[in-house]
Amino acid sequence: MKKVNFLCLIMLGLFFVACHSNDDTWGDWSRGYSFSGKPRTGAVTFTLNGEVYVGLGRNENVEEKDKYLTDFWKFNGTRWVSVASFPTYGRAGAVAFVVGEEGHQVAYVGTGYREYLGKETYYDNFYTFDGVSWDTTTVIKLPKPADRKDGGRRDGIAFSLNGKGYVGTGLVSGGMVVNDMYCFDPSKSGDAAWSNVEFRGEPRCGAVAFVIKDKAVVCLGAASSSGSNFRRDVYTFDGTTWQDREPLYDQDGRGFDNDYNQIPRAYAVAFVSSRDGGVLKGYVATGNGSYPGTCWEYNIDTDRWDEVTELPAAMNRRAYAVGFTFNDYGYVTTGGSTMNAPLDIDTWKFTLESTKTMITTMHLVNSTLPDRFGF
Repeated sequence: MKKVNFLCLIMLGLFFVACHSNDDTWGDWSRGYSFSGKPRTGAVTFTLNGEVYVGLGRNENVEEKDKYLTDFWKFNGTRWVSVASFPTYGRAGAVAFVVGEEGHQVAYVGTGYREYLGKETYYDNFYTFDGVSWDTTTVIKLPKPADRKDGGRRDGIAFSLNGKGYVGTGLVSGGMVVNDMYCFDPSKSGDAAWSNVEFRGEPRCGAVAFVIKDKAVVCLGAASSSGSNFRRDVYTFDGTTWQDREPLYDQDGRGFDNDYNQIPRAYAVAFVSSRDGGVLKGYVATGNGSYPGTCWEYNIDTDRWDEVTELPAAMNRRAYAVGFTFNDYGYVTTGGSTMNAPLDIDTWKFTLESTKTMITTMHLVNSTLPDRFGF
C-alpha cells in the first residue's frame, strides 16, 4: 500500500509539473567550447569533409587596418584549432559553399566587404580551401550584372546542392539590396562555370539558407540596408524549380502555433539537425528583429514552423553570428549586438532529445492520471 501511495505522489508531481510546462517548446541550450579566435561579427562558416571551419569577420577592438580578420579555426567537438589564414585582405559579410565528394571536398569562400579610411570595398572573388591550404593561383569571380560594375556584395547567402554551389542576394555598393543569384558548376571552367538562377524572392540582405533532403530553404532577411522591413516569404529550391512555401504571417484557425510574426528577422543563423525524431529539420535563431531571442524549427515535409526553447539571456539580442551543425547538434558562436559591437567568444550548443522526451512523458502522465486516479 505504501509503495502504491509513493508511486501516486511521484505521478502527481509529474502531473503538476506538466500542467505548468510550456507545451509548445522543447530543446535545451548549453555552453559549448568557447571560440578560440578574437570576438567578431560577420564571420563565415562551412563544413568541409565533416569538419567545421569559422573565420573572417570584423573586430572593433584593434587598429583600423586590422579590423577585418583573416584567421580561420577548425572545430573538432572539444576544441578550436587554428588553420591557415585567408590568403588576402580580411573581410566581413562573406559567404561559403562546398563542392566535391566527401573526403575530397573543396570550400569556396568569397564576397564580403572591407572598410578602410572611410572607403568601402565590396568583393566579388572566391578563394578555395582544401582543409590544409588556400589556392591563390585560381581565383574565381561572381558574374558582373549588366547594371553594376562588378558582382561584389556583402551579407548574401550561399549553399551547396547536388554538387554545385549557389550564391546570391545581399547588399552591393551604394546601399542597394539585390536578389540576383548564380550557380557554380565545378565541372566547368572560366565564365562558363557560372549560370544565372532566377530567384523568385524579393531583394534582401542578411537572409539565411539551409539544405534539407536535397532542397535548399531560403528565407528571412531585410529589404533595406538599414536591416529593417523583414522579409516574410519562404522558398525551397531543388536545383531546378523554386517553390513558394507558407509565408511567415499569423493566421487564425490553423490549429497549431500561431506566432509566425515572431519569426521574421535579418542576420540570423541557421543549422540543421535530425535529433528531433530522426527527421532532418532546419533551425533559425538570433538576428535583428522584434523577437531575436526565439528559436524556430522548420519541417520541410509539413511546411510548418514550431517554436523551440528560447535562447539564454547571454545569447539574446545577438546578430551577425554563425551557426553550424556538428555531430548532428546545432551550434552558435561569435556575433554581436550590432555589426560594430562584437560580444564574447562563447559558443552555444542546442540539444533536443532529453527535453522533448521529458515533455512527451509528461503529456503521457498527464493524459493517464485522470483515468487511473479519478481526477
